Amino acid sequence: MILRTLSLLILLSLSTQSFSSVESDFFRNPEVIAPSINESGTHILVKKLNKRSYEVVLYNIKSKSETPIFSVRQSSSTFISSFSWIGKNSFTISTYHSHRGGKLYLYQRQSDGKFKQLAMLKHTYLFDAQITQQNKLIALRYKFGKPHLFSIDLNDKNYEGQFRSKKRITKGPLKNGQWLTDQDGKTNVNFEKDDGETTVFVKKKSTKKWLKVWQAKDDISFHPVMFNSAKNELLVLSQKDTGYMALYSFDTKNKKFNHVLYQVKGRDITNILINPYESKLIGYSYRQGGVERHVYDKTIAQLVTKDITDSETPDGYVVNFSRDYSYITYINSSIDSPSSYYLYNSKTNKSTIIGEERPWLNKYNLGVSQVVKSTSTDGEEIESYLTLPQESGKKNPPLLVLPHGGPLGVSDSRHFPIDVHYFVQKGYAVLTPNYRGSSGFGENFLNAGKQQWGRLIEDDIESAVDKVILSGNIDKSRICIFGISYGGYSALISAIRRPDLYRCAISYAGVTDIPLLFTGGNKESSKEKKKILTDILGDPDKSWDTLIKYSPVYRAEELTIPVLIAQGGRDRVVDNEHYFRMKYMLEEFNKDYESYYFNSEIHGFRNINNQINFYLKVHQFIKKSTWVYSP
Repeated sequence: MILRTLSLLILLSLSTQSFSSVESDFFRNPEVIAPSINESGTHILVKKLNKRSYEVVLYNIKSKSETPIFSVRQSSSTFISSFSWIGKNSFTISTYHSHRGGKLYLYQRQSDGKFKQLAMLKHTYLFDAQITQQNKLIALRYKFGKPHLFSIDLNDKNYEGQFRSKKRITKGPLKNGQWLTDQDGKTNVNFEKDDGETTVFVKKKSTKKWLKVWQAKDDISFHPVMFNSAKNELLVLSQKDTGYMALYSFDTKNKKFNHVLYQVKGRDITNILINPYESKLIGYSYRQGGVERHVYDKTIAQLVTKDITDSETPDGYVVNFSRDYSYITYINSSIDSPSSYYLYNSKTNKSTIIGEERPWLNKYNLGVSQVVKSTSTDGEEIESYLTLPQESGKKNPPLLVLPHGGPLGVSDSRHFPIDVHYFVQKGYAVLTPNYRGSSGFGENFLNAGKQQWGRLIEDDIESAVDKVILSGNIDKSRICIFGISYGGYSALISAIRRPDLYRCAISYAGVTDIPLLFTGGNKESSKEKKKILTDILGDPDKSWDTLIKYSPVYRAEELTIPVLIAQGGRDRVVDNEHYFRMKYMLEEFNKDYESYYFNSEIHGFRNINNQINFYLKVHQFIKKSTWVYSP
């Protein structure tokens, strides 16, 4: 449903105000985000925070000068979502508004060397920057409620004319399919997952005919990554041999798997790294011990600094690079400190800092994380991360358990989660468990989370808590649980399951009534929705009593510890009826609770003020329960 890691959601914030507190430091916007270098290695685009506005800045590598290009005030309802180079002399900036949708701004270098805005395209999104196609890109626009792709030429000033229906390039065999494109801006892969089955078509450059190369039930994952028409080779992510996602070469002519290209024992490959200038594989990434590890081909590995490739401290990775590798931008994505971005000059073998995400946090003694392995009730191994205050050795801190959302296909890492380190500053030890259903640990572990709400998933979480208690690092008499979305559900059902273990529970946008998830939407969407939810939760027509049994709202009478519930009024993921039903039952049974309702909030926080206020309320709620100290 949603990632628990709210540092990602901070980028969607709409306003700020002056707070002199830990909250304002931890939940304010990052100062620098995601630099992007052009093909020729002459300029970098980077998003920076300048007073009360976000700016996209153009940095001239040779002159070391900066030119502001685009600005959005933090108080605006619009945010800058991305920016991308198109060749070496053009780029796009994408913005998004929650009600008005996306806008795509096009920029091109003029004869005087300055970059000029060519157009602003409403309700338009960048699909593929086509970095090797000078002044061409592939844009996405919705028509009649469905997404379509269009090849856009920046030199053709009749932009709206290029979005005519007959010019769309998504004319494949699958009506609701997804697409891959080649370097010439042509769609060459059309695939779809429907009713537990994946269908894949490919199209060679020499023909207009689509060829079906795969159709099978999803017992075997088959996710296309890239198609090499000349070699009849489709690169596919699949778990077919070991149960862990690996990259395979698939022969589209003979319709069979060739061999494994990338594979990691006991771990899913999480990302494939491709050279955008040559459509060539350059590496892959996977997660181990809560750390994203990147493996590069020899070309990059020999060029980048030891800070990036040292296997003992795998905290950094390449963001992007110029065509000839003369310049490389990379991030030092530290485990227990904020990230920094660097520009590496391969000719001089020197790196210069582009900027830090949150330099104001350098004044704090930040937490220190470690991996915790536990065994659940059925023998399943669970990997969790415990982050302790640096001064924890002097006095055992209370423990705050933060289960992530999802619950399927999401996982926690140790790459400086903002909310974790905020609570560490407040004196907590924080435990983030990757319970069954979490991604990155293989197909069996992912599927083991299905239909286990309030059951084995919570057993997993409790096994991690028990392991931390045995370590003696925390005060076992002061443990609380807090989560968002599924994490919010977990907090409430855990409070009912284990009042002996937890002293209080906090739920934001948490599911409280499982059967309620099956209702709503039009007839067609409800039918598809029921299929998905039945797989995840169980069939309501056959297991209604079970769904009721594991719904907190129907067991509110059993609550014996204080709870806090909160909800956003514009949540489109977990309907606010879950909140109101739970609130009613807590009142009915005269339970010890607090509630907060944010009229304008969505499934998570887009407003920094609301986020700051809520986290402050959470801390005050815990303090009010008299079991936590404040440093």
